[in-house]
Amino acid sequence: MAENGTPEHFLSEVPFLVRLLADDRKALAALARPQNFPAGTVIFTEGEPGDALYVVVEGHARIVVSNGSGEETTVAVMNVGDVIGDQALLDGGRRSASAVAGTNITALVVTRDAFLDWLVERPTAARVIIETLSQRLRRMNRQLLDMVSLDLAHRLAKLLLSLAASYDVVPHATPASLRLQFTQAHLASMLGVSRESVNKQLNAFARDGIVAIARGAVMIKDMAGLRAYE
Repeated sequence: MAENGTPEHFLSEVPFLVRLLADDRKALAALARPQNFPAGTVIFTEGEPGDALYVVVEGHARIVVSNGSGEETTVAVMNVGDVIGDQALLDGGRRSASAVAGTNITALVVTRDAFLDWLVERPTAARVIIETLSQRLRRMNRQLLDMVSLDLAHRLAKLLLSLAASYDVVPHATPASLRLQFTQAHLASMLGVSRESVNKQLNAFARDGIVAIARGAVMIKDMAGLRAYE
């Protein structure tokens, strides 16, 4: 958690909540309860009622959706400071995806009833949350544009850079090498392509000295080389 270990201090550094007034954030922190999820645990399942909000304090989670045949696709990776489950929490609908602990996770949990009461009592906070969600939608639109307009090399490079930006994913990173603990299957799932396609492109990056491929991980050797694809 944050330096002094309190939910209030941690929430002050969460991007989704950083624009809240200090008093509003303090009131929200008072509603939050810490909860632990071992690696591989399903935090919530697609189709369930959205009854709680989760803020990742330690570890990372995968957001996955399934198709009619039961195959899963990872659509996002949520790291320290990310908020999970806000969409169903706000609209009262069912979860549009599942959340799975990619590592051991600690999260701050706020129930839907408590969160909605907090919004009603604090209209300034409600406005900030609406604006923040709007900004998130704009980012999603840009990501969709990337999916239809960029080739795999550019999309994979942008994904690796995005994952590398999280210190939680690479806690033992050094300037010489950043280790991303994601399998090629996970990377392929996030990009919506086959594992073979990702393997082929990673090998091309490896030949250029940009990455090194390890079992269940990718090590970035040349950040500037990846950024050339942005």
